[in-house]
Amino acid sequence: MEIITLPTIGFASNCFILHNGNEAFVIDPSISEKKIQKRLCEEGLSLKGILLTHGHFDHIWRAQELREETGAPLYVHELDAEMLTDSHKNAYATFTGGSFTIAEADVLLHEGDEITLGNEAIKVLHTPGHTRGSVCYDTGDILITGDTLFAEGFGRYDLYGGDVLALKNSLGRLFEMAKKENRWIYCGHGESSTLKTATDKLKYYF
Repeated sequence: MEIITLPTIGFASNCFILHNGNEAFVIDPSISEKKIQKRLCEEGLSLKGILLTHGHFDHIWRAQELREETGAPLYVHELDAEMLTDSHKNAYATFTGGSFTIAEADVLLHEGDEITLGNEAIKVLHTPGHTRGSVCYDTGDILITGDTLFAEGFGRYDLYGGDVLALKNSLGRLFEMAKKENRWIYCGHGESSTLKTATDKLKYYF
């Protein structure tokens, strides 16, 4: 599988196009749906679905528009499903005082689910802490970590659904993974890194 990063300016969250053959998933559509569709067209890719790493507004910002224009189903972990339809839970009201919601997800994900892309599978790793339903997407070669793990840190845990102990356990799971194999990680904010490099920087925190 291959991945394309489409960084945003306003919220500084990353949008990804994960593709295999001519099929693609868009992950965390926080950039204009027009720009996403333009890039899909340029690459000759057919959109199979929209994957969310978690339910915060800056990661779901253009999910509704992209879904409506393409008909692609929207995936989110079952524990973050409520965030899509609640401005307080998705933190939009917290930061702006306004209202922002999208329609319910089409597919609810769970730990260990596998999603097919082309002739390969993406495994869902439930990594709560930043939110109750935060996930990482594991292709076997790369790991898309959302706001669970960054190249230079980890996601905050003081918003709705955040839990520092759950986050510690989730990061511990990634530490153990790094001991067995190294791979590139693509994060919800900031630059990409390797799993070992990113987890080594956090070993003094946990």
